[in-house]
Amino acid sequence: MRRTLSMALLSTALLAVPASAGAASNAKLEGRAVLPAATFADGPISGTLLGSAPVNGVPVPFNGQPVQGFSGAIPAGDGSYWVMEDNGYGSIENSADFNLRVYLLKPNFETSLGGPGTVKVQRFIQLHDPGHKVPFAIVHNWTSDRVLTGADFDIESIQRAPDGTLWFGDEFGPFLIHTDETGKVLHAPYPLPDAEHPGQELRAAQNPLSEESSTLRVMNALRGDAQDHGDTKAPIVSPDANLLADNDPATVEPTRATPPPGLNKASSEIMSVSSLHAAGYKVVPYTVDDPVQMDKLIKLGVDGLISDRPDLARQVALQDNVDLTKFDLEGHRGGRNLRPENTLPAMEVGLDNGVTTLETDNHLTKDGVPVLSHDPYVDTGKCRLANGKPYGFDDEVLIKTLTLKQLQSKYICDGVIRTGTPQTNDRSLSPVAVAFAAQQGLSDPYVDPTTQQLYDFVKFYAAYYSTGAGKNTPGAAAKAATAQNVHFNIETKLNPRSDRDYHNNVYTDRTPDPETIEKAVTGVIEANGMGPRSDIQSFDFRTIRDVYADHPDLATVALWGDDPVFAGNASTGESGDGTNLQPEGNEANTRWLAGLFWPYRVTADANPFRVQTSGGFEGMAITADGKDLRPMLEKPEIGATKNQSPVFDFNLKTGGYTSDRWWYPYDPTGVSVGDYQLFDDKFGIAIERDNSQGDLNGFKALEQVKFGKPGSVLKKSEAADLMHIQDKAGISLPSFPGDIGLGNPFSFPFQTIEDVVFLDKKTVLVINDNNFPFSIGRHPGSGKPDDDEFIVLKLPQAIDK
Repeated sequence: MRRTLSMALLSTALLAVPASAGAASNAKLEGRAVLPAATFADGPISGTLLGSAPVNGVPVPFNGQPVQGFSGAIPAGDGSYWVMEDNGYGSIENSADFNLRVYLLKPNFETSLGGPGTVKVQRFIQLHDPGHKVPFAIVHNWTSDRVLTGADFDIESIQRAPDGTLWFGDEFGPFLIHTDETGKVLHAPYPLPDAEHPGQELRAAQNPLSEESSTLRVMNALRGDAQDHGDTKAPIVSPDANLLADNDPATVEPTRATPPPGLNKASSEIMSVSSLHAAGYKVVPYTVDDPVQMDKLIKLGVDGLISDRPDLARQVALQDNVDLTKFDLEGHRGGRNLRPENTLPAMEVGLDNGVTTLETDNHLTKDGVPVLSHDPYVDTGKCRLANGKPYGFDDEVLIKTLTLKQLQSKYICDGVIRTGTPQTNDRSLSPVAVAFAAQQGLSDPYVDPTTQQLYDFVKFYAAYYSTGAGKNTPGAAAKAATAQNVHFNIETKLNPRSDRDYHNNVYTDRTPDPETIEKAVTGVIEANGMGPRSDIQSFDFRTIRDVYADHPDLATVALWGDDPVFAGNASTGESGDGTNLQPEGNEANTRWLAGLFWPYRVTADANPFRVQTSGGFEGMAITADGKDLRPMLEKPEIGATKNQSPVFDFNLKTGGYTSDRWWYPYDPTGVSVGDYQLFDDKFGIAIERDNSQGDLNGFKALEQVKFGKPGSVLKKSEAADLMHIQDKAGISLPSFPGDIGLGNPFSFPFQTIEDVVFLDKKTVLVINDNNFPFSIGRHPGSGKPDDDEFIVLKLPQAIDK
């Protein structure tokens, strides 16, 4: 039975309408149903990247998947609708735990004759890619189902083809995504060609085929793998500092600005600290030795620095008022510009300068013992024979061919090679290393130490300055405390490309396989109970994956670099083996990155970003004959001279874009098109809006559009003002304190309104995207997040008039 409205409620509703509203629009509210904001479906925990504090009064994260963010709808028959969610929480960074779904919903409308005004959630389909059609890294990259998330795609529009398959319009690419009726991806995402720039694509900044967004995607895949193995810690991002997006043209990776033959020039502005932070990753760049750059990076917001000059890094950090209990000050290879690298004296000088972490490299001896060394060979510049005989480039031997006893008895690695730095091997400056070497029976403090000896040395150092010979030296207590708390960043020094024996011009395995070195190193860590103070880092992400599988309690660090590959120099003994952002033969998905795709040197330099962020395929119609999709960019292209968005034509039979294009003209106050649908071959409706919410003077409208010849601007006229809708029957009431836009006239004061469905030529269903838990358009007084509202509107005239 139709409920009776009290005069008090009617008065409250009328007071919510601004005096300037005038007469109500002659679009009429026929029905309304509301799905409460806090509606959840089965699924994994979600919203973990929204922080820990409640959002608009809603506790986060959620024990399940929110049923929210509706951005596309298609009829399912029997009064039900398939309603598609978008990427989740508004950005690529915070939506990795939001599964992309299409829900089957059945609204039971309240009308002038009554009705409950509720929405029933019946079931859902989940987008997934078990056939590996998506070529780039996704969050659930190594699972069997490969469920897609809001960090993989930002789906904003949906259509059903005559064959029953589904097509989705995405904003990150922008792409078109084709799935079967169960949501299984059938084809690689279809990119959008740029007709005005042959050979290029129309891309947004989040496009996974450009380097700028690829670090985040690869890190998401690593974290997803870690979580699948029970690891709750996000891996740390450790890039070459020159690869960070710092808007400083002086800090570029040299081979990117002036590449060697065969490589493209490419932007070095490819890793955003703010984006990685928003996605839950810490960023600790290497190797930063210039105080000016240290200061700039600290101000950029990095979480630590890896430096050859821990003395300078500490000085700059303190000058910048950095809290060293939260900032990771790492001594690179101990402190290689102060002492020969990866030796006990280098570790000692790092501790002397108050580092929070000792960074070092590991190789394995013939008998499987992890030792500190950057190079697979006993390097001729850094090491010498203990017996004083000559040791030249042609005499170099692989560490893997020597037992630990042979390595430590035959070679002393005290070479002073860092010209222009204060590097020295003066033993008198390393009293703790000298004392430790004597205690351990080492021939010299500058032999290559084992990882076990590193742990033992740090304990020895703490005792030396707390109860031992150094307890009365100035600063002894602080030095002891540093050693008692210092962390260890241990790199598994793998190189899948380094099979080249430059001495004999043949290929040989110079480094262990990932699993072997991982087990050896983690075995030492666990045997010493140092898991809480140690992490494993590598350029070879296969090792990182092995750590997740065997020791999910250990922290991991993903190293990133673009060092060049070059042949060995017989006179200097130098060679360049490259790092993981360098092409490796013809491998598109390199072993370096555990098989994850990386678009080598394809950046904005090669293919500029011409599609605005959150400006992709928000709306997509299908022609009446079911032969073509008509996706539209939500916003004009970057740099467009006219306030118009292009509409494209994609032929379903050929699976490609045609040359046809139309242009949607914006109202002076309009900023985006939330959705649009075609009624027949010519006529359709678009939702156009401004960016306001909770403002009854905002602009939200249904616009009738008429297609002409390709190349033309769509003819447009207002079909309904969504801020002034007739509700003489009071369908939208009652109103609660602080609510706006309820009563007569009825308003739709949401920031995002992204769903329109034709019911007939004069009736449409409109649904808002509530952006849960963020948007507050209906309830500004109470501050409650918006619900999902389904409204049926009778238009003042048929759509084809």
